[in-house]
Amino acid sequence: MRGDARVRHCGACRLSVHNLAEMTTLEVEALLQQGGRVCARLYRRPDGTVVTGDCRRIWRQQREEAATLLGTALTATAALSFIVVMGLLTLTLFGDNIRRMFGAATAGALVAMPPPAAGGPSAAASGAGPHH
Repeated sequence: MRGDARVRHCGACRLSVHNLAEMTTLEVEALLQQGGRVCARLYRRPDGTVVTGDCRRIWRQQREEAATLLGTALTATAALSFIVVMGLLTLTLFGDNIRRMFGAATAGALVAMPPPAAGGPSAAASGAGPHH
């Protein structure tokens, strides 16, 4: 058969034999839409799909997109983890100082309240004063 890697002419059947593995998907679709008899050489994968010349390019592009997506997800996860760790370290190392700055008692401590004055308004309200 005379021709090149893409198309060869068969003298027995007098058709052009197209090597689909050397053609792009669009070229294969255009060839098949012409109608009539088509003679083709193809490589079929175990899953039944046919290999075309642009399969490697498409696979490489999809692999690059997946790697970019994975890199973005890892970066976001690392940034979030860093923020959480820094927050926990800050609370662990400086928690008491932070609580004092904002006036809150430390965990488990009782808030100191001044003792009630004898004969003051709180004593009269509770009925603890002298009874007449």
